[in-house]
Amino acid sequence: MAVMTVTTGNPRPAMVARLVGWWRNMRAARAELKELQDCAGELGPIARDLGLTRSGLYTIAAKRPDAADPLALRIAALHLDRTAIQRADPLVMRDLERVCTLCGEKHRCRRDCLRHPDGAAWRAYCPNAMTLEALEQGQAADGICVGSMSRLPA
Repeated sequence: MAVMTVTTGNPRPAMVARLVGWWRNMRAARAELKELQDCAGELGPIARDLGLTRSGLYTIAAKRPDAADPLALRIAALHLDRTAIQRADPLVMRDLERVCTLCGEKHRCRRDCLRHPDGAAWRAYCPNAMTLEALEQGQAADGICVGSMSRLPA
C-alpha cells in the first residue's frame, strides 16, 4: 500500500527567505555608507562628478541595490534600447537611474508596468516621464539626443 503525503504550502520558508534578503540588503547599504564615510575628504568632488549633492550621494548609497529596477521594466515596456541610451548619453541614463532610485512610487510603477505595460497611468506619477517620453520621440525619429528633463531635483 502506497502512502500519500500532502503538503500544505507552509509560508515560513518564503518569509525567512525575504527576511534574509532584507538583512543582506541592509548590510550592503551599511557597507556602502561606511565606504562613503571613509572617503569623507573626497565626497565633495565625487558628488560633483555625479551631479549630486553630498546629502544626495548619502541618500542614494543608503538605498537598496535594486532601487532603480523599475526603470529597467519601464524602458523595456517602452521598447527603448537601454544600451543605446547609455552609449548616446550616459548622463541621461545616470539621471534616469538617480531619479528612479529616489522615487517613492516604485511599487506602483512595478505593478503598473507588469499588469499594463502599454498603459499610460505611469506618466502621471513618474518623475522620469518627460525624459522617457523624449527618448520615445527621439527613438521614433531614429536618434537619441536628449538632455536631462526629470522632475526631481538633484
